[in-house]
Amino acid sequence: MLKRILIIMIVLNLGTACSRVSKKEKIEFEESRFYNSYSSWELAELAKALEEHKRVYGYTPEVIKFRFLLDQRAEAKEKLEELIKKIKKELVDNELTTLKKHMSKSLRNTTTLDKLADIDFTKYRVFVSKTSFEDEVARNIVALNTGEETFYFNVQFKYENHVWEVVKFQERR
Repeated sequence: MLKRILIIMIVLNLGTACSRVSKKEKIEFEESRFYNSYSSWELAELAKALEEHKRVYGYTPEVIKFRFLLDQRAEAKEKLEELIKKIKKELVDNELTTLKKHMSKSLRNTTTLDKLADIDFTKYRVFVSKTSFEDEVARNIVALNTGEETFYFNVQFKYENHVWEVVKFQERR
């Protein structure tokens, strides 16, 4: 009789232990899904997944962590959008002040800035593509159009220390 009771207790204990493991695995999966949305800058999807996770599991450390990271990413994205608008406006006004300020210091970028300083941008219309994000890097394409010809530039931004920096401003060939 005692043997049967011990066997039943062990089986029940293993069943509850297995259910705890599967719940832990599910939380780890959710966290990795959070990370994928976070690293690809899918902020709306991340916010939705966090709310769903919070509704099911409550405030877990993962929710708190990724909510904080989400707020930082939203702020960073807003800063980049403002920077792009400011650079575009200055290009139209034939100024390079903001671009020079946010351009990383490299030989290629210095040469590019020198070439851009020689161009009269008042004759061009400036177009900027939608920005794509990946980890701490953002990319877009800038087009300068005179009506007859169009010049394209690949632009790459990097987010470090809460500041966006233009690491590549290169003409497409």
